[in-house]
Amino acid sequence: MAQLTKQELIAQMNEGLHKFLAFLDQYSDTQLLELKDHVGWNARDHLTHLAAWADGIAALLRREDRWTAMGITEELGESHDFDKINAVIMTQHSHLSPQEARRWVVNAHESMVAAMAPLSDADLLLPYERFVPPFTGDGGSPIIAYIKADTYEHYQEHHPWIEAFIPAE
Repeated sequence: MAQLTKQELIAQMNEGLHKFLAFLDQYSDTQLLELKDHVGWNARDHLTHLAAWADGIAALLRREDRWTAMGITEELGESHDFDKINAVIMTQHSHLSPQEARRWVVNAHESMVAAMAPLSDADLLLPYERFVPPFTGDGGSPIIAYIKADTYEHYQEHHPWIEAFIPAE
């Protein structure tokens, strides 16, 4: 499969967000807040999770600290203990309304697109470590994989999980 250009990637990201938001629009705030999945997350928790991870990658693309942008410590982030990371994110943002969380997803998405502006198509193929100090490493997957994983692929991942515990009206 051919590598996506930046413009193709942004188009896929935007389409993925549009589809995800349209899916969410079928639910009331009550449904998004009160109904919970098998691990105790409501849809608002899923939204704050999506937004925090997107904010982390947007920060990374700006050569800023990913973990700080996500509101977690470097130690926790570097632990790669995703259950603990996600629990912290969920707890920190449990005060948000579903609409506030939805706006955060949109803002995080827009922040990611803006952070991609100075990148070339070739830059999307740079490894993860080129986006963290000292910005010279060659380790990790190409940054495009992280961008996809924390935008449209992430929306696609959470869509069926939310749909499974909130019946359509």
